[in-house]
Amino acid sequence: MTRPLRDHPPRDQSADGFTNRLQAYVLSHFPWLWKIVMAIGPLRRLVNTYIINSAVMRARSRPSPYSSMAVHGDVDKPMAGYTSWESMTDRDWFKRHLPQKDLKDLPPLEDLRELYEVKEGEETLSEDSSVLFLSFAQWFTDGFLMTSSDDFVEVDGKRIYQNRKTHTSHHIDFNTLYGLNRAHSDAIRLKLEETGRKGRLKSETDPDTGEEYAPRYFGANGKVKPAFKDLLPPLRLKEFLETVERNEGKERADAIRQHIFAFAGERANTTPYTAMLTTLFLREHNRLCGILEKAHPSWDDERVFQTARNINIALLIKIVVEEYINHISPYYFQLSADPSVCWKAEWNKPNWIPIEFNLLYRWHSLTPDYFKVAGKSVAGEQFIYDNSHLTGIGLGKAMESASQQKAWNIGLMNTPDFLVSVELASVQQGRANHLASYNDYREAFGYGRVKTFEQITGDPRRIKALSRLYKDSVDNVELFVGLFAEDVAPRSAVPPLIGRMVALDAFSQALTNPLLSQHAFNAGTFSQEGMKVIESTSRLQQILDRNQPQAAGTYKVTMTI
Repeated sequence: MTRPLRDHPPRDQSADGFTNRLQAYVLSHFPWLWKIVMAIGPLRRLVNTYIINSAVMRARSRPSPYSSMAVHGDVDKPMAGYTSWESMTDRDWFKRHLPQKDLKDLPPLEDLRELYEVKEGEETLSEDSSVLFLSFAQWFTDGFLMTSSDDFVEVDGKRIYQNRKTHTSHHIDFNTLYGLNRAHSDAIRLKLEETGRKGRLKSETDPDTGEEYAPRYFGANGKVKPAFKDLLPPLRLKEFLETVERNEGKERADAIRQHIFAFAGERANTTPYTAMLTTLFLREHNRLCGILEKAHPSWDDERVFQTARNINIALLIKIVVEEYINHISPYYFQLSADPSVCWKAEWNKPNWIPIEFNLLYRWHSLTPDYFKVAGKSVAGEQFIYDNSHLTGIGLGKAMESASQQKAWNIGLMNTPDFLVSVELASVQQGRANHLASYNDYREAFGYGRVKTFEQITGDPRRIKALSRLYKDSVDNVELFVGLFAEDVAPRSAVPPLIGRMVALDAFSQALTNPLLSQHAFNAGTFSQEGMKVIESTSRLQQILDRNQPQAAGTYKVTMTI
C-alpha cells in the first residue's frame, strides 16, 4: 500500500506573488487554447521565446560575482565573502547564485533524518513520472554536476569533504559517453580508416542476443583492461565492490565486475538504467557514423567521429528540452529547443555551473525502494552497479521496464532507506558552502518570502517537523530542506522553486551550448544529414526505434506514465 499523493490541504500560495500565480494558472489551464497556439508556427515561436526568456530572467543572469572558492584557493581556510579575479576565472570551483551566509540555530544534522525517512506503506508515488524520468535526470546531470574529491580538510586524522570544487567542463558536453578530454575519447574509439568502421566507438555484440554494448571494462583476470587505463574509473566502484565482497562474498562482487562497461563517463555505470541510456546513445553514435560515411566517402575517421559526436550532443539537448523539460513543466504549451531564442538575448553568456544547481538536483526521493525489471523486483541497493539487469533482458525491454514503473513522489519524508544518508550528506554540502536560506533563494528567484510554514507545504507532518527543527522560524530553513519541503503542484514533476531554478539553469545551459551558437548551428557543423536527424528528433522512443529497426514500436518508452 502507498499513501495518496495529496491527502492534505493545498499549500498556501499567497506569498508567491500575483504575477507568478497568474502565469502558472494560465499556462496550466485552457489546453484547447494552447493547442491552437502550438498549431500556428509564428505564434508558437513567439510564445516559446517569451516563456524561455521569462524563465531565464527570473534571476540575475551570468556571470555571477560569487564563487564557492575558498580564500586564496586553500580548502582549509574560510570561504571568500567577496569577489576576486581568481573567483571570477578559476573554473575548478562552482559558481553560486547568492553570496555566502552563515545561518544560525541550525539543527544537528542527524536530527534531520526524520525529514527524509519514510515508513513502510507511507510512501507516495509520483502523479505521472516514470522511473525512466528519474533515471534520465540522474544520467543527464551526472554529465556536468561532478563534485571533485580533492576538496577536503583534515580533522583529527580524518578527511572531511567540503564538496566545493568540480571537474566539469561546465557544458552539456556528453562526457558521459565521450569523456572529458582527448585521452578519454581516444580510449573508447576504434580509430580506423576502413570503410564501415570510420568514426565508430568501440562496441561488442552479445553472442546470445546480438545486442550491441560497450566493451567490458575488466578483463577475465578481474583487472582493468590495458586499453582502458586512461579512463576515469567508475566513481566509487572500488569501495562498492569491497563492501559487496565483505558482506555478500567474492562471487557476487566478481559477477558485478563482469558487467561493468568501458564508458568514458565516470558515472555511466552507476545503475543498469544509467548504463542503458549511455548504451542507447553509443548505438546512435555508431548509426550516425554509418549515415555520414555513406554520404561523405571522402571523410576520414576523425571527421566522421567529430560530426557524429556533434549531432549526438545536439540530440541530447533536443531530448532534454522537448521531452524532459516538457515533462517537468505543468504547462500545456510544449516548449521547443530553438537555439535562436538566445542568439541575441542578454543572458547568452559563458556557462558556469552554480553550486545551488548541483544541490537542487538531488532527487533521491523519486527513487523507489524496489525496481521492477521485466517482472522481477530488485531492491534499490541491489540495483547499484549491477548491469546484468540490462544485459539479461536487452535495451528495449530495459527501457520499457523503466517506463512502466512509477517513480516515487519528490519531497520530504519519502526517501528509501538506502538513500537517507545521501540526503543528509547533501544538507551538509549546503552547510559547507555557507548557502543562504530557502527564503533568500525564493526572493532571489522572483517569489515572495514565506512567513509561515503553511506557505511552504500543506502537509501537517512536514509543517510540524519543520517548525520544531527550525524553532518556529521559516527564515531558519535551509535551501536544500526547503526545496523539497514544498508540495508538488498538479501536472508538475517537481516542487515550484526547484522547477523555477531548473528552468533557469537548464535553458541557460542548454541553449547557450557552443554547438548551438548562431554561426555553428548549421550543416557545416552537423552535415545536411545530421541537421535532418536533429530536426526530426524529440523523443527517446525515436532513438530506440531506429537503433533496433526489426523491433521498432515493440517497446513503449516514456517519461510520462
